[in-house]
Amino acid sequence: MYRLFTDKTELFECNIKLEGAQLKNSQARLIIESEDINLLFKGKIDSDGKCTIPIKKLKGLLEGDTKGEIKLEVIAEDTYFTPWKSEFVVEASKKLTVEVKSQDAELIMESAPKVHVSGIKEEVKDPILEHVIKIVKMLIKEDINIDNLTIKKNKVNNIIATYIQTNPIQESYFPKVIDGIMSNLSKRK
Repeated sequence: MYRLFTDKTELFECNIKLEGAQLKNSQARLIIESEDINLLFKGKIDSDGKCTIPIKKLKGLLEGDTKGEIKLEVIAEDTYFTPWKSEFVVEASKKLTVEVKSQDAELIMESAPKVHVSGIKEEVKDPILEHVIKIVKMLIKEDINIDNLTIKKNKVNNIIATYIQTNPIQESYFPKVIDGIMSNLSKRK
């Protein structure tokens, strides 16, 4: 089941291989169909067949726990394809659970109610992975890959310097972040 978020922008990515037609003039779009509303997000297909479709925050459009069908539509040379579809659920990327427990009668001394909060679960995120994903997306957006990395080293340095200014990285994370970036770029040949 595909997860969509009310409070987070995301990027739908896939690779498309087209036979019998050219990708040059092809279009891609993501259709989100629920019981109450249908949404359409337009995307792009590059010359290598990489399809990217930005999905904006769905807050105000779809409520949490909304379910339905999501599908990818590709139009190539006046031919319409639906190469992928899945069920989806809408969630919040950040969740808070509050458990209110009743008090014993002896403890209530004021007229104001008292609340005990427990069981709050926070999603534990790997900061190294977060940095790797964000930097790799920025490099891909600038058409930087493992093959042209040394050629575009000045651009790479500028991208990483700009990223670090707004997203500080602990010095101890540097080796793992660099390994993660290189690993991801080498997989994208």
